[in-house]
Amino acid sequence: MKIALLGDIAFFGKYSVEGNPSVRDYFRGVAAYLRGFDHVVGNLETPFGDAITPRGPKSAYIKASSRNVELLTYLNIDAVNLANNHIFDYGLPGYANTLDALGAAGIDWFGVDGRQLRLDDGVGRVALHGYCSFNTNPLGISHGGKPGVNALNVATVEAMLRKNHEDGFLNVVSVHSGQEHVNFPSPDDIRMARRFAGVCPYVYYGHHPHVLQGIEAVDGSVIAYSLGNFCFDDVYTDKSPEPLIRQSLNNRQGAILELDVQGGRLVSHHVTPLFAAAERLEIGSDEVSSLIDEYSAALVNVDADYAARREAILSAYVAGRKRSRDLDWYLKRLNLNSAGILWRARYNQRQYRKNVLNYLD
Repeated sequence: MKIALLGDIAFFGKYSVEGNPSVRDYFRGVAAYLRGFDHVVGNLETPFGDAITPRGPKSAYIKASSRNVELLTYLNIDAVNLANNHIFDYGLPGYANTLDALGAAGIDWFGVDGRQLRLDDGVGRVALHGYCSFNTNPLGISHGGKPGVNALNVATVEAMLRKNHEDGFLNVVSVHSGQEHVNFPSPDDIRMARRFAGVCPYVYYGHHPHVLQGIEAVDGSVIAYSLGNFCFDDVYTDKSPEPLIRQSLNNRQGAILELDVQGGRLVSHHVTPLFAAAERLEIGSDEVSSLIDEYSAALVNVDADYAARREAILSAYVAGRKRSRDLDWYLKRLNLNSAGILWRARYNQRQYRKNVLNYLD
């Protein structure tokens, strides 16, 4: 069984059928490449829907019209992870529309409502399960039996790893976690991913940072902390004609993690670099490949120097964001939504400690 794992997918702006009449041409080469796999899996960040309304305290909401589900089919994507911090941007109506659109297109999903996928074609046996970390400030985390996103809880993941492994399936754990726009995963995420490798050999399928991070092999496991963006345009709000988040060169570099599975065992893996050029999504960039090697090499010594280097990069990014803000930017955000964002951030910090850090300390 050959499986391709893709990074963050968002079908809006120039990556939507409405925003770009030539969007199929843009994806043509990579679509042909992905048809060589038995299964293609992506992290779908945009809920599908048309007449839907944003829900909950957030600085930005993203969505795609239901027409864009055809792009998943065009790219040979047959399953998507929904455990992320945007799938509930439009509340339960947007979530329900998304499941309806995926179901009508014959595309399966996992990462919500406690749902996982087991794939067994007589050659390979793979269990796909997904989780969203509270460090991404998500909305819509499932609790009390209500529909929602699977929360990243270390004990829950370990139990699922053991169960699937005992049943003869290779675990592919889709994890939405980390710091956006930083190419080095946090020491917390590294400790957690390596801890999971102590349970059984598995594949860590990471996303959310929107940039590439390193890949390492640990105790028979493959850990890809972030595959970067597959497709993600500039993010706008109704408060400014300028984008809230402008896609940088760093955001345009991504990768496909390719798996060859026999039975419940990973036989081999391969990383194919991607670059979002102006005219097409390019496959096989030597420059991006070199960067992946650089980020991966940094994982060898996760020490005080590593933490200091990562913190310097994060501080520089935050400082750059602050420099772009003027008084008008702050005045437009003196409202109840901003108060809700602050409250939600504190709540999520507490939940992150409860569900992740307490297991790592």
